[in-house]
Amino acid sequence: MINGLIILVCITFLIWYLNEKKYRVSHSVEGGINTSVTLPHEVEFELYHNALSLCSKKARICLDELGISYKGHHIHLIETGFYETISRHFLKVNPAGVLPVLVHNGHPVYESHDIINYAAEHSNTPKLLIPADDSVRKVMDYWSDKASVVGEDTRPGMAQRAGNCVTVLTVPLFASGMTTIPLRYVAIGLLFHRLKIRPLMFTSFKLLGPAHVLRIPKFISEISTARDYMHGHLDELERHLEIMGPWITGEQFTLADVSWMSLIERFREADWLDYFLKDRPHIMAYWERLNERKSYRTAISDCSHPTIEIANALLRLTKMKCSGIRDKLEANRSN
Repeated sequence: MINGLIILVCITFLIWYLNEKKYRVSHSVEGGINTSVTLPHEVEFELYHNALSLCSKKARICLDELGISYKGHHIHLIETGFYETISRHFLKVNPAGVLPVLVHNGHPVYESHDIINYAAEHSNTPKLLIPADDSVRKVMDYWSDKASVVGEDTRPGMAQRAGNCVTVLTVPLFASGMTTIPLRYVAIGLLFHRLKIRPLMFTSFKLLGPAHVLRIPKFISEISTARDYMHGHLDELERHLEIMGPWITGEQFTLADVSWMSLIERFREADWLDYFLKDRPHIMAYWERLNERKSYRTAISDCSHPTIEIANALLRLTKMKCSGIRDKLEANRSN
């Protein structure tokens, strides 16, 4: 009787899985606008985004700075609740299962770097965030690229991009955040996520907890590498701002500042802010100026999610209780 019930449950699950798999087809996509796809939409601009997503923050900041009115669709990542990014309805928006996605007159625009450039060029004030001078634009492009997250595996690009470093530096926050997420929600990623390494990593975070995860040599080694590369990127930014200030290209606030606002905000969320900004007075003053902009409130503060602050508080508590973890994460800067 029991064996028959187990077999029935297994068959039912297999039928459900195979049927669901047909509707959750995912694959990578090219950045930029895809005019061959027309999605249901209500207004000219719509944005699919997430409160925690670094790249979503960048898109929201850009739209708010440009004064572009848009309809927002908050899509959950596993870090804020569950894998909505690999749901049937979102995979119709972006088959890659990645946020953010800007929809302009029904056509999706993929990849945050492409999104902010597209939004700036299609706004009523295209030169508001893009310098008119070509030489100044090259400066903007250099620093925008440095703050971008490029590649599905971000580790190989850490020497070139601070954005790639920050994804690894967020591991302690992710490990802390998984404590509030039910394991059954994490398991959905093992079934349907096209990059299995990610749900496997989050499953380990859930099962082990932050105090144990942050003692694993592999994670500590990767975080240390990202941290050391980030010091190099920030030292370069510190020298640049000392010369250029108040903004990255000088007097004009540009897409480069949009990108760095979201990146430095991640320092705050993942409890790296004091560590990285210590002894970097020009970046600290820059961060204070960024905080004073209206877009910081509308695109970041007003879009906060409780799971982020809970994870941040737990991470701080873990560091306080386990001094060895803090010492490993926040090693002294090398000369």
